[in-house]
Amino acid sequence: MVTLTYYPGCSLKTSSKFYETSIREVFSFYGIDIKELDDWSCCGASVAHTVDETLAHVLAARNIAIAEADGNHVFVPCSACYSRSKITNDKIIKDKGLRDKVNEYIYPLRCLGTTEIKNIIEIFSEHVGIEKIAKGLSFDLSSIKVVPYYGCMLTRIPKTDVFDDCEDPLGMDTLLWAAGTEVLWWPFKIECCGASETITNKNVTSSLSGKIMDMACAVGADAIITTCPLCQMNLDLLPHLGRKTDNIPVLFLTEVFELAIKGKLIGTGSHIIPVDRVIKKPIRRLKTQTQY
Repeated sequence: MVTLTYYPGCSLKTSSKFYETSIREVFSFYGIDIKELDDWSCCGASVAHTVDETLAHVLAARNIAIAEADGNHVFVPCSACYSRSKITNDKIIKDKGLRDKVNEYIYPLRCLGTTEIKNIIEIFSEHVGIEKIAKGLSFDLSSIKVVPYYGCMLTRIPKTDVFDDCEDPLGMDTLLWAAGTEVLWWPFKIECCGASETITNKNVTSSLSGKIMDMACAVGADAIITTCPLCQMNLDLLPHLGRKTDNIPVLFLTEVFELAIKGKLIGTGSHIIPVDRVIKKPIRRLKTQTQY
């Protein structure tokens, strides 16, 4: 059993609780235990840096410092929290002036940038792997056509080393392929959905998200798959933003693994756009499965 320090961020404790439940279920199956970071607080994603950049670094650095004090690296499933934490961690390492200033604010904690920040795609790739994923499958998902949606923050983090190609990432594609789905190519992998504008400019959000949904439907997808709770919620809200037709479900990556392992979804009732299009597909039980 591998134990990882886990920073949930605000979304996974509120609007996307079912994402956290899904993560725990799937990780447990593959022998990964997640220990929630003690006394964590909001990291400021995704708007604090637009108001006060120093404040944004302070908010993120406090959580990183708590992990550092325990000598742990941190698993961050939310793309916005991951991006904010990576940016701060990198700047803390490179900018002594900023590091000293931030540490004044978070005293007696101290952030030195020695912690590694990992997203959920990296965790699957490094701690599970393709072979282990394949051996754990109980259901054949080859009838389900999906498009991987990384969003605009996961792989496009300014001036930091990222885990995948920033313009044409393939990490999630590979995991979805390993889970047995039919992964479709599409050109909107990293397009912005406008999540940060949902409250202030609904028309912009509706337009950006609508284009993503249009393209997913155009290529014949049964579902859009993401790792970001902000993107998931934003696309899932399209019916409430006035879109009445051609809406396909937006699932989290771990929900695909739920289907592949158990043949059902825990958070079915938490989706706004019905997931029937996916769960009513012919899903054949496989003969063998390995429990970890």
